[in-house]
Amino acid sequence: MQFYNILYDGVSRLTRIVADDLHNDEVTSLVEYMTAMSAGQIAQHKRVIEVNGLTNKKIKFLVHKFLYTRHLSDYGVLDTSGNFEIVQLKPEEKQPEQHENLSPTMDLRLPVVIPHWVQPSDMIEWQGRAPPKTKRLKRK
Repeated sequence: MQFYNILYDGVSRLTRIVADDLHNDEVTSLVEYMTAMSAGQIAQHKRVIEVNGLTNKKIKFLVHKFLYTRHLSDYGVLDTSGNFEIVQLKPEEKQPEQHENLSPTMDLRLPVVIPHWVQPSDMIEWQGRAPPKTKRLKRK
């Protein structure tokens, strides 16, 4: 039984770039750009571009560079298992915040007293030892 050592150089057989969100003229200019910038075989079928002989990393780099040079910052590249898809990024619409109208649960006529037992300056003095005990005066 013979074992063959197969080396993988990172070049996939066929990688597809799906550019459904781009206009037709931008798809053809992407094909022209990729043929000028690389030595791989590139074929276009409507809005699908097939690339052969380039690594996925190089393809993704070239598509990002094309989008940057054409000032298409609202488009992004999704990598799904070796196939790339150019999608238009839509910013999320900000909805105005609606605050709840809270009704008071307490009677507003009662004073609100927040207990405050220790002054912050006392905390500094008491570090490492117990607070001093106060002596109460007894009446005779």
